[in-house]
Amino acid sequence: MLTFNLRGIYSLPSRAPKFIGRFIQNFAEDIASAMTRKRAFFQQGARVLNSGLAQLVPHSFLFAILLTFAAYLMGIFGAYQGPFDMVRFWVNGFWNFLSFSMQMVLMVTAGFSVASVPIGRKALRSLAGIPQTPRGAVMFMTAMIAVFSWLHWGIGIVAGAFLAREMGRRIPQIDYPLLVACAYIGMCAGNFGLFAPEPLAVSKPGHFLEKAIGIIPLSQTSFSALALTGFFLGTTAVIILVGLICPEGRDAIGPAPEILQRFEEEDRAEEAAMTAEKEIRQRGEMTFGVWLEHSQWPVWLISVMGFSYIIFWFYGRGFEINLNILNFILLFLAFSFHDTPMRFLKSMESSTRAAYGIIVQFPFYAGIQGMLASSGLAAILFSWIATPSTGFTFPFWVFIDAAFVNFFVPTSGGIWEIQGPAVIEAAQGLSLSIPRAINAFTAGEIIGNVIQPFWAIPLLGVCGLSMRHIMGYCLMAFIVLSAIWVLCLTFLPV
Repeated sequence: MLTFNLRGIYSLPSRAPKFIGRFIQNFAEDIASAMTRKRAFFQQGARVLNSGLAQLVPHSFLFAILLTFAAYLMGIFGAYQGPFDMVRFWVNGFWNFLSFSMQMVLMVTAGFSVASVPIGRKALRSLAGIPQTPRGAVMFMTAMIAVFSWLHWGIGIVAGAFLAREMGRRIPQIDYPLLVACAYIGMCAGNFGLFAPEPLAVSKPGHFLEKAIGIIPLSQTSFSALALTGFFLGTTAVIILVGLICPEGRDAIGPAPEILQRFEEEDRAEEAAMTAEKEIRQRGEMTFGVWLEHSQWPVWLISVMGFSYIIFWFYGRGFEINLNILNFILLFLAFSFHDTPMRFLKSMESSTRAAYGIIVQFPFYAGIQGMLASSGLAAILFSWIATPSTGFTFPFWVFIDAAFVNFFVPTSGGIWEIQGPAVIEAAQGLSLSIPRAINAFTAGEIIGNVIQPFWAIPLLGVCGLSMRHIMGYCLMAFIVLSAIWVLCLTFLPV
């Protein structure tokens, strides 16, 4: 005989919410536990890779020396040039970056000077206070610098360097090497933007390949669906990556005590200059020359001239930024924020410490470019890489070629002058889209920067680290970004 427990039946609705609640809670805990184990796996793997490479990777200056030897030997055995011919090519190119080096030195020193004044420090502290956790900090850094770099790579370099310096000492338990790496990864992820070198070059009348390809509008390169998708997916992917590998708690490596001490000394130098300025004014007795050095009116007059030109520039040209106008803005911001000529000079004097790497290393990269260009090695390398390509694989091989040659010649647009004609000739021979070939070359050059210390020199100088401290993280980002960009270049329409 069947019997029914009516009380039990009627009590089911009241017990169901409790059962469902426990099920959801247990499921959420299982998911959280699985995510924690997965994050721990990625964190440990990233930590092992980064620490392992730190044992092998030398200072960025040694990078330049070793690459010089490599280019020299490849020129002898690959381009069949004489040993002393390669020396001549090296010396002939050695001083070709003097103008660019000065631009980069001025960008670092003027940016440092702006960041050291009270209003600059207040702005940096406000930005550094937005993320509340170490994981949020590295993801925020990567995203923001990628956007800044998309607008202009120079803005990304300056903002990334000084924001990483500030966040490193403000956020508790932050992994400082990863934070600095995120500034560099974000800069490289966002560089295919408004002022990407190759697309910008071929969009202007008079470029050196105009007879072969004509004028290629930015709508087919930097603003194409392919480039915008690559930027968005690549940036999103590295943001997720740095969030997964971000160490927590005791596993995080904070800034070394000597780095923090250096930062405090730099801050105190600015405060000491302000105190000395007040003491000189309070004494009252000054010669005419000393009075001029500590007067505000020379700053006011020259600042009026400078800012009037800045307004004229943007009024006439719109949002057009190059390295000269960016440095001009930073220089006159630094000058006007320091009130007197002597305070400005003291600030620039203390800022030069962060720029020594540029002064020493850039001539060696100029020499490497001289060897690759004059020996014909750059064209030979492209022929080796492009020979097995087909219409389908051509974007992939162009990307690989640009990333490889960029390791030796990491200057913005420098390798395009060397290999651009060969790339265009190969694309035309295969009846392929010229804009796709340009996009592939630009992406390879830009993403290749992630594992090349050249563009990290200003960042590392400001933050007090070496390339060995961040190379493992950069290598992981390079692999992720390369995979995404190759897929976009192969399958997406221009």
